[in-house]
Amino acid sequence: MNMQVLDTENSKFTSLPAPERAYIIIREAILSGEYLPNDRLREDELASLVGTSRTPVRTALHRLAQDGFVVFHPNSGAAVRGWTRKDAIEIFQVRACLESCAAGFAARNATPRDIRDLEVICDEMESYQLAPETVESLSVLNRKFHTKILKLASNSKLEETALSLMDIGFLIRSYRFFSTKDEQRSLIHHRDLVAAIAAGDSDWSSSIMKAHIMAACDLVRTSEE
Repeated sequence: MNMQVLDTENSKFTSLPAPERAYIIIREAILSGEYLPNDRLREDELASLVGTSRTPVRTALHRLAQDGFVVFHPNSGAAVRGWTRKDAIEIFQVRACLESCAAGFAARNATPRDIRDLEVICDEMESYQLAPETVESLSVLNRKFHTKILKLASNSKLEETALSLMDIGFLIRSYRFFSTKDEQRSLIHHRDLVAAIAAGDSDWSSSIMKAHIMAACDLVRTSEE
């Protein structure tokens, strides 16, 4: 595997306990696509990546398994979890429920500065044209947009649960199912969401968010891949 070198000497890692450091670094490697679904996760390789012994790595892998990122197979050890179409659809369905609720809360809490932050993300996304080389950037910006709305909900449990599902969705890389028309529709949804939140209309915000996520769910459901 052509592993990119993570900056494990960065102070944000070195100041952490070894199991936490291992968890963050391995999780980032999975989310970035360095390890793909069904790839084996070898403890010796990961220990070298993290800069620690195997014990913290083993602890981190079990934690990642609890989070849904890793599975353990008899005789072959840990691997990045593979995802089925059914898994993806179920994740989108739950996200639609949680994030529509969050959007309604966000409409009550957002300040003019928050609205501007959301508009800037929309501007960035609209500056890209959908193409294989831009999918990753669009996906990162999309996560940033949804994360901002979750934070505006000011409900830590809601945010934590929705973010964990969003991260798993990131692994599925649903943007690969999008056509240019689908991407344009998604960007329009984002603008409509910003308008609804700016208006302080909880019902409008919730309904747009639910429609937005379920549109992506339908793409996964009807795709030929």
